[in-house]
Amino acid sequence: MKIVALEVENVKHLRVVHIKPDGSLIVVGGDNTHGKSCVLDSIEYALNGAGAVPAKPVRKGQKKARVVLDLGDIVVTRTFTAKGTNLTVKSKDGATFASPQAMLDKLVGELTFDPLEFSKMAATRQTEVLKQLVGLNFDKLNAKHKLMFDKRTVVNRHGRELKASLDGMTKHDDVPDEEVSIQGMSAKYIEAVNHNQAFERDRLLLSQESDELKRLAKQVTDLKKSVKQRLKALEGVNEIDAKAIQSQLADAETVNHRVRENKRYMEVEQELAELRKESALFGTHMADIVDDKSKALAKANFPIEGLALDDDCVTFEGLPLVQCSSAQRISISVAIGLAMNPQLRVLLIREGSLLDASNLALIADMATKADAQIWLERVSKGAECTVVMEDGAIVDQSVGVPVVAGDA
Repeated sequence: MKIVALEVENVKHLRVVHIKPDGSLIVVGGDNTHGKSCVLDSIEYALNGAGAVPAKPVRKGQKKARVVLDLGDIVVTRTFTAKGTNLTVKSKDGATFASPQAMLDKLVGELTFDPLEFSKMAATRQTEVLKQLVGLNFDKLNAKHKLMFDKRTVVNRHGRELKASLDGMTKHDDVPDEEVSIQGMSAKYIEAVNHNQAFERDRLLLSQESDELKRLAKQVTDLKKSVKQRLKALEGVNEIDAKAIQSQLADAETVNHRVRENKRYMEVEQELAELRKESALFGTHMADIVDDKSKALAKANFPIEGLALDDDCVTFEGLPLVQCSSAQRISISVAIGLAMNPQLRVLLIREGSLLDASNLALIADMATKADAQIWLERVSKGAECTVVMEDGAIVDQSVGVPVVAGDA
């Protein structure tokens, strides 16, 4: 669908303009402030809704303005008064659409009103427009990637804290695995002391009995028996080194402290190992997400060969769009604009004065091959101009005077 005819009356600086475009590139020329922009504005006002219309669209001194856009299958008519704007859209057979703006919104793409705006967008915005065009939506993957990244950040921070704690701890290699029982060691010491005291008493008693044996001959027999019993009881019994036990008891708390430190060291070491595993797992998930995005990008059908996306910007043949030549940026922007307007094959280019002859030829060729129509304004009155505007009307280039009504 393209513009078959454009009629404009009293919009901004325009008086009466009739244009029946011929060809794929319509260059609207003329000096500044004579109505070039108004022609393209009229097309935009007709299609893009009341939100695109300025506060005072009607030419000074007039009460009403009108744009009629014949698109072949439909005719769009938008009128303007001091009270606002009114839109009607009719089909070829005269039927009126009940929701005209909603119908137009389905036809009009984001880059209909100047595709070269794409090359001026911020890199992130270019990326979003191109993703929308090729049907890529990474919102869920990006959210999942951020979730994994945030979780890994928390885990790594905890890991760093544990590593710092671990570095400040002491691990002893010469201590047992379990703490020494202070109560048991104390009981053992008391038992040893009691044993030794009994042993000492038995030795003393043996000595006394030996003395008694000398003095008490009559008790020799009984005493010998007693001595034999005592000797038998002492067989295989040695004195316990109580002082060694006392020394072990004194060292027990130090040993136990080291045992506790070793246990804590191993606990933290194990927790750190688990955190490292968890961090690595998050890293794997993040890598999978990046791989999913890469696969989706690889399957995307971009409107021009060599066009691609990375995380930050649109690229062409491996270079960021901003580093591409002017001709490349123009062809890319126009290709994207055409791709985003599959039904209404109309684009408007505002800054046509910045384009040289080769760029104009490039755009015209692209429009022809895409069976599209590009309206371009240019500060010029040269042969490349389809129509030339002067004082709000089209100039009859054969005689150099404005034509208030008629076809060009």
